[in-house]
Amino acid sequence: MNDFDLLKKFEPILHFTRGELFFPCAVEGYIRHCSLWSRDKFGHKKRLVTQENLSLDNLADFRQVPPEHTLYLHFVETPLDAIEYNHWMNRPDRPRFRASGRLSRVGLFARILDSVFDISLLLRGTVPGGTTARAELQYRDMLESHPQPVYYGRVLRRGGYIILHYLFFYVMNSWRSLYYGVNDHEADWEQMFVYLCDDETHPEPCWVAASMHDYTGDDLRRRWDDPELEKQGTHPVIYVGAGSHASYFQSGEYLMRVQPPLFRPVKNLLGNIQKWWREKLGQGESSDMQKQLDTFLRVPFIDYARGDGRRIGKGQDQEWNAILLDASLPWVNAFRGLWGLDTRDFLSSERAPAGPKYNRDGTVRTSWQDPLAWAGLEKVVPKNRIHDELSDQISKLEKQAEQLTREFVKERQRLRELGMQVQALRVSAYHQPLYEQQQTELESKRKAILALHDARIKTDETIQATREYLEQIENGDWGDPQSHIRNKHVPEPGMQSTSRFLEVWGAVSNSILLLGFVILMIWDRSLWFEWIVLLGGLFFAIESIVRGRLVKLLHNVTILLALFSGLVLLYEFWWYTMLVLLIGAIVVMMRENLREVFKS
Repeated sequence: MNDFDLLKKFEPILHFTRGELFFPCAVEGYIRHCSLWSRDKFGHKKRLVTQENLSLDNLADFRQVPPEHTLYLHFVETPLDAIEYNHWMNRPDRPRFRASGRLSRVGLFARILDSVFDISLLLRGTVPGGTTARAELQYRDMLESHPQPVYYGRVLRRGGYIILHYLFFYVMNSWRSLYYGVNDHEADWEQMFVYLCDDETHPEPCWVAASMHDYTGDDLRRRWDDPELEKQGTHPVIYVGAGSHASYFQSGEYLMRVQPPLFRPVKNLLGNIQKWWREKLGQGESSDMQKQLDTFLRVPFIDYARGDGRRIGKGQDQEWNAILLDASLPWVNAFRGLWGLDTRDFLSSERAPAGPKYNRDGTVRTSWQDPLAWAGLEKVVPKNRIHDELSDQISKLEKQAEQLTREFVKERQRLRELGMQVQALRVSAYHQPLYEQQQTELESKRKAILALHDARIKTDETIQATREYLEQIENGDWGDPQSHIRNKHVPEPGMQSTSRFLEVWGAVSNSILLLGFVILMIWDRSLWFEWIVLLGGLFFAIESIVRGRLVKLLHNVTILLALFSGLVLLYEFWWYTMLVLLIGAIVVMMRENLREVFKS
């Protein structure tokens, strides 16, 4: 089977969310709508090639980027103005997107952070308003001549695997403007992989890996027999995030939490307090408290991967036009600039991405250069080779065990000989320096032989475990398909019946709280600290009531008040406290000593 047939046999089926506007397409149409620009470190822009003169061929002519300059494509030259944007939003044929409020899913402090994040967009380089709308209009023009969705694919053979690399190009990431997500940016490159056992006569699928937010290595992949990996025949199913185009193995709504670097020290401090609260006072479950802490200092966003919209792939609404990607193509190999507007966003979230091969800084992507390491598979033996590899490993370990045994016997004999010499030297005072030297050597050899003995035990244990694993494989048991996953991303549960009230409360509570602080500061600044504590406590109480956590809040407040009262009493009566403790220590000491006397 040739490379193209392999790509077609295992090509994915993508399920999109209803309301998605942008789907994988060919890059040629995008380039025809783009101009090429250069920007220096001071922000000065210069158009290098106009839209009419730019093509994939001459794009590769700009392989050299001047120092401290950025090359970038620009797809939307003129965003829609406010009136045009309003008409575009309200046109009858626009797919409608409905979602429950994301802010109702997180706590009060996280909602305040979200407001701070929104304000930060005014200070950062952002995609201008109306860009998504203009991009969608230009995208529809592109579809008139090339309506079929496209993926680019390449096939590699590395480390016993046949690697099928699927790349998807979108003209726009519209996560923020249409779905209240983290960012918007022109152009979007996404990817996924299918890893086959390298058997040219019958290549067998082993793993599927796909790019998703903030996850790396082992967490990106699923084993082919994982029940959570949906398949239609030989085609894996991927659920695509609305606007973000991130990939998920299950349909649903995924809560993303972006943590500003400024709050990492605060998180560490709160983590230590949480550990003391849990371990010393026995309050709360470890997993629940960790989840609450992770939520507390992160800005919340929802990635909607419902799969209730268009479906692309074999036997679906639309089928793929597959293009075999030659890595030597000039536009792939030579152009290291950005594939959309360079907003100079210092967080990089609003900057366009680089091409399929390169990162934004011009270095080669790990997923391109080493797709095994990208998915954590550099340490995993292909399925069709693991029996032979385990058998060879057992043989090597058995030889190693035999060698360790021989060394142990030999070193034990030397240790005994040295022990007799030390015993002989001990009885004579004339040989004291030599005795001390030999005694030091004896102790050193004793530690060495203990290390050999420990190594032999570990080798025997490894042999036994490897044999058991081999027997398990021979019986057709490949173990838990998710044992390699450390941080599993799962969709959020459905909203409760009170979700509408929670939505309204989540939308207005942080604004009301801040407004209350302002009013109280104007009204009576002499007691500002007391007012802040009182108002904050009131809002946390309301937050606990609407989320059904009032009893838990009262329980924790009771413990805190008890601790505070204890500290006050200790401060006021520290002298008497110290005397009581001292008398108690004397009684304990006397009791233990007398118990020892009477027992003897």
